[in-house]
Amino acid sequence: MMPIFQLTLHQLIRRRRYIIVLLISLLPVLLSAFYWFADGPDSGRPRIEEFHDVVTARLLIAVVLPLAALLLSTATLGDEVEDQTLVYLVLKPIARWRIVLPKLLATVIGVAVPVSVSGIVSSLLITNGDLATSLVTAAGVTVGAAAYCTVFTWGGLVSRQAIIFGLAYVFLWEVSITELFSGLRFLSIRQYALGVIQRLDDQRLQLRDLGGAVELELVPALVGAAVVVLLFGWLTERRLRLMDIP
Repeated sequence: MMPIFQLTLHQLIRRRRYIIVLLISLLPVLLSAFYWFADGPDSGRPRIEEFHDVVTARLLIAVVLPLAALLLSTATLGDEVEDQTLVYLVLKPIARWRIVLPKLLATVIGVAVPVSVSGIVSSLLITNGDLATSLVTAAGVTVGAAAYCTVFTWGGLVSRQAIIFGLAYVFLWEVSITELFSGLRFLSIRQYALGVIQRLDDQRLQLRDLGGAVELELVPALVGAAVVVLLFGWLTERRLRLMDIP
């Protein structure tokens, strides 16, 4: 499995999409740097907390993370189907899960690393070097990346329009519908990531204008993310096993 993992990671990093991922990952850092130079971290603790929560919930977790996952994950297997290179993998006498697992791991790492670094650096700038708070942000990003990447990898395998459907899911379901109907928030990957951040640091994400964004406890958030990863990982393996590859 290691050769597949290394090859997939190498392919992801070399794609032009990865440049886009790096650029959008810079957005929270640039915004935080602007805050640092414009107002400074000592301009009032309530303002710091408010700005930190908005950058984390509204930009990093709601926009940067899902877009990065969508751009890379849909290409993990989807591009190989379009290029007709997937056949070289599936013809080998190895179980399909041994193909899916290293590809998913490589994709999660490819997404989680730049987005987590972005979250850590932006948190350090806003909080004047609070490393513990920054690491909590990275933990939430990693949980969200694992779930998003698994879903979008499956999407890239079943449809050539996976990016369109992924955008609809992120901006219609996660950003709009689940905020209008709070009972549906336990079906949101965004909520899993935010739940991890808020429960590991109970001073985070308490603002009312976030629309009551966080309602999940730590265990339900982790269980929800694990269910998504296992379910869509299995669906990806099943699709790869049953599909007719030319």
